[in-house]
Amino acid sequence: MKKTLLIACWSFSTVLFADEVLVQDGTVLKGEIAAISESAIEIETGFAGKLTVDRAQVIGFSSDDPMFVRLSSGAVMPGTVAAASEGAVKISGVDGVLAAPLTSVRQGWREADRDPEIVAREKVVAAMKRKWNYQAAGNISGKSGNTDEKNMGVNVSATLASKNDQLKFYGSYDRKETDGDKTVDERKVGMRYTSYFNDPWGWYIRQELENDVFENIKLRSVTAGGLSYRFADEDHYKLSGNTGLSYRYETYEDGTENSDSIGLDFGVQHFYRWTNRFEMNNELAWVPSVEDFANYLLTQNSWIDLPLGDSRIWKLRVGLKNDYNSQPEGGRKKTDTTYYGSLVVDWE
Repeated sequence: MKKTLLIACWSFSTVLFADEVLVQDGTVLKGEIAAISESAIEIETGFAGKLTVDRAQVIGFSSDDPMFVRLSSGAVMPGTVAAASEGAVKISGVDGVLAAPLTSVRQGWREADRDPEIVAREKVVAAMKRKWNYQAAGNISGKSGNTDEKNMGVNVSATLASKNDQLKFYGSYDRKETDGDKTVDERKVGMRYTSYFNDPWGWYIRQELENDVFENIKLRSVTAGGLSYRFADEDHYKLSGNTGLSYRYETYEDGTENSDSIGLDFGVQHFYRWTNRFEMNNELAWVPSVEDFANYLLTQNSWIDLPLGDSRIWKLRVGLKNDYNSQPEGGRKKTDTTYYGSLVVDWE
């Protein structure tokens, strides 16, 4: 009875004000209703800005200016809204007056705004649309004096991605000379395709080719494929993993007999963005041989992209990369560690 009287008095008072939202505890929020959803009502107030009120706490609302109201039946009716009785609203439009339970109001939006269902569908279509992204990174450094050094590194990538799949091509070249002698000479190209057929589950294939003179690798080919799983897929945070089978084939610079092996393929990919500006990426891959788990390749690459000023295109990249071969040829070291800093151009 008390709640009914409260709504009756409040309904009469709405003649004097614009939009209002009545809350269970008796609070009346006055302002302009910006949007209504199944879970909340957003109202722009003069004293506290935009407030979001849980629909479970709302026992009535009114709008002085016409708005569109979508009911649970799917019908959309334009008009002003007023409280009819406890748990009901009255929508007054050019076609007449409609009384409906408050719980049947599914959505509401201003005449100047767009239908939220259309906006939601457009977002889904946009997410499904594939877009290309390109990156090119390079660094050049040198040193003279007791030791003369020249370093050069180039990395390029092209990625075609949508919400449900991603195709990436990449390549890199690293070269270093010390006192006129080459100490690093490595080339790498590859591709990876991932498709999420039943999100978060998906499948992937990848192919990577490598030439590393100082590791005695004339050609290393790794082909792999299997299942992928997305643990997180937000705009600012992504985490995925994969497991599958691989085939590794190697030829050597010194004429050593070629080798090949069937193995497993495990990987983790991580991305995080701070304040929509700073980005961190981590990639980890482990490729063990099925015949001998002590024979494996382990690669780790972590980097941070720092924007240059207000530019969305130019970035400074700093990172750390480790390549570990558990059974290298010719007594060479098992681990190659690279610290790098690069200037990056990123565009679509």
